[in-house]
Formats: sequence, C-alpha cells, structure tokens
Amino acid sequence: MVVLSTKPTRSICVLCGGNIGAEGKYAKLADDLAMVFYKNNWRLVYGGSPRGIMGRISRTLAELGGDVIGIKPTPFLKYSNGKLPEWGYNELVPDIHTQKARMAELSNGYLFLPGGFGTLEEFCAFRMWRKLGEQPPYKIPKIFTDAAVGIIKAPLVILNFENYYEDLVKWIELGAGEGFISENAAAAFSVVQTLDKVSETFSTCSYATDEQLDLSDMAPPCKKEYLGLPLPVSRLATKNLRD
Repeated sequence: MVVLSTKPTRSICVLCGGNIGAEGKYAKLADDLAMVFYKNNWRLVYGGSPRGIMGRISRTLAELGGDVIGIKPTPFLKYSNGKLPEWGYNELVPDIHTQKARMAELSNGYLFLPGGFGTLEEFCAFRMWRKLGEQPPYKIPKIFTDAAVGIIKAPLVILNFENYYEDLVKWIELGAGEGFISENAAAAFSVVQTLDKVSETFSTCSYATDEQLDLSDMAPPCKKEYLGLPLPVSRLATKNLRD
C-alpha cells in the first residue's frame, strides 16, 4: 500500500500528444505513468485536454486520488466540443504562449512524452527558457521573474519510449557535431528509456528552485471535497474557472 503525504513532493509538467496514438501501447504508457506519479506523490500539470495521452494520464491519476492541474488555451476548446475535463482543476488561458508560461509557473520539472508538432514546439520553447535561465545576456521579462520557477532551471526529461524520439536525439547530435548546437545546449536535458528512469531522474536530481516553490500554496489537494474550488489568481493574468 502506498502512503502519501498531503503535500506533493514535486509538481511535474507533462508535455505530450492530444491524440492517443496508433496502438494501445500509448494508452498503457499513460496509465503506467499515472501510477508513477501517484506512487511518488507528484502533482501533474498538463495541457488541459480530456483527449489523447494527456487526457488518459490526467484522468487515471485523478481517479487514483492524485493532484491534477490542467491549463488550456481558450482557442483549443473547439477540439473537445467546448468542454474542459471533468476531473482535477482546470484553468483557461487566452493562448498557447500564456499556457506555457502558466505551466512553468506551476511546475518544477518537465517531462516530454510521445506527441506531435505541439509537443516538439513545447520542447524547443522550454529548452530555450532553460538557456535563458543559465546566463541571460539581457534583462529577463518581468512575466518570468515573477513566476514561481522563473526562467526554467528545473530538469527537462525526454522519455524516449520505444525509441520514439531517437531521430530527434540524432538531430541534436548532428547539430552539435556540425557546430550549430553547443555541447552545453545538447546536455541541458536528459533522455531516458523507461518509467523507472523517469522516477529516478526526478527523485534524485537537484532542484535549484525548491526554496522558492511552496506547492501547498498553489491549490488545495484534488480531493473530492475540494472539487470546484478555483486556483489562486495567476500572476500571468489568466482566467480561473470552476469545474
């Protein structure tokens, strides 16, 4: 039996597909990852869709009793018949740029699963924010310095499930070899093959932002008696919704 504390130990943002994939293996991956989150007492932050891999992970974790926070851009409501998920906490934001900033505000770790163009764009964006967190050559916009994690300092982890991201890794290696990607840039994220390695990576890595981030202030635990309560007002001027 897994005994959980009332306060999540990590708040991990999962970036993944809004589709479930061509085979049942991706649904199983989502279910297995939800169990990893539950056993480690991690809070899930995700893109707010009830569909695809992200919908499967969030629903399964919510049913287990875990904490789930969805951040959804208003224009994307059309892909789910205008509806938000019926589980966890849900928040609408005006666009995908605000969505990424809000997810960064709520997270101190980032996990990339199989997905399409949206997931690839998110990886590139978060990777660049990670670079800005290393040695910014100019003044950082206030929208980020006010966020809970600031410009990304937390771990970026790619789950190369059944070699899904093998070609992306090879492209990064090629870019480094051809002088377009620095060695530091190529080493700014981790690539793992299994869920056990996901758990190990997030459980053992150093979090430079821990002292700045109090997860208990973000939202009450997603217990049944709390459903319907809004998240605290974001510093990114998002619109909070009740479930």
